[in-house]
Amino acid sequence: MKISVDIDLTPAEARELLGWPDMTKVHETTIAMFTEQLKNGNQETMMTLLKPYLDGSQQAFSFYQKMMEGIATSPASGKK
Repeated sequence: MKISVDIDLTPAEARELLGWPDMTKVHETTIAMFTEQLKNGNQETMMTLLKPYLDGSQQAFSFYQKMMEGIATSPASGKK
């Protein structure tokens, strides 16, 4: 037996149903802060804020690169 239930909710309704907080104001404030820093040309502050994200991206790329190198240099399996 298989039962399917489709629920049509907006993101706001889903947050309310699950008891999650509405982070709209925090998001708007953060975006306004980023925009202001960009307008002022404050590169140091922007790099400080973005550094954790950039470091994570670099680590993910390094892992992917090592994985691809490993696949490319490993002998073909199953061929004799």
